Amino acid sequence: MAVVITIANEKGGVGKTTTGVNLAAGLTLRLAGESGAGCRVLLIDLDPQGHALMSAGYGAHEAPFEQSLAALLVESPPPSVQPMLRRGIHHPNLYYIPGNRQAMVEAARLLPTLMANENRLNQALSPIMSFFSYIIIDTPPATGDLLVNGLAAATHIIIPVEASYLGVSGLRELQRTIDEVKRHFSPHLSILGYLPTLCEEQRSETQEILAELQRRYPGKVFSPIHKSADLAYAHSAHMDVFTYRPPRQRLTGQLSSSSKPTQEYSQLVEDVLSLTNYQFSDDPTI
Repeated sequence: MAVVITIANEKGGVGKTTTGVNLAAGLTLRLAGESGAGCRVLLIDLDPQGHALMSAGYGAHEAPFEQSLAALLVESPPPSVQPMLRRGIHHPNLYYIPGNRQAMVEAARLLPTLMANENRLNQALSPIMSFFSYIIIDTPPATGDLLVNGLAAATHIIIPVEASYLGVSGLRELQRTIDEVKRHFSPHLSILGYLPTLCEEQRSETQEILAELQRRYPGKVFSPIHKSADLAYAHSAHMDVFTYRPPRQRLTGQLSSSSKPTQEYSQLVEDVLSLTNYQFSDDPTI
């Protein structure tokens, strides 16, 4: 069964989409030497903006309502999910379900009126859970049923945290939402870790903030992701950073190049594989 990791933070602009896209792509590359479900990763984008989908399948990232993620969330019973799966344009074993911006906006409005509204994504994905090793879910920057669906469907959560005082102070409301989801829907849901993002070494408070995160969440803080032009340019080019700045010659399972964000997100991928106890059948070359 797939490990389902939801990228969540109710604050916008903290690197959720960047993290979701690059974690999904990095896992796909790292698992390229595996077979069957072991090498397949699915990217789900619950944010109506659909920016994560643009990086995975630009040009084919949207679909009519009945063939999109929105239909899985609001139709009763939901349509079959298997025909909706599309392969990513940069990585053949990275899959996604297309979105529909207007339909997702409408889905966010309709979900509170529907039966079992918090668990609809989980139910829709259940037929394909054995088809993937990992499912990565990007979420919108707001409390609501789309976020709750992303949390209720997850086995683990990664929380990107902007390396600022405001970013750290804004985590209490998210923790309350997670606690409610655990209480009512998913008692085994766990926070995999907190990911410091948008770090700037020249800012005097950066080290203080990183130290505060370690104090609050000992053993749960990933290595930081620094601000980088490569991340911005990759996003503008509708790519993950591993595609935008590849190594000169990519070996099976190799992720990083001379570009710093490829090295930092490569470390996140390795940490995720370790923390979720992924068992390689024949460990690819790192």
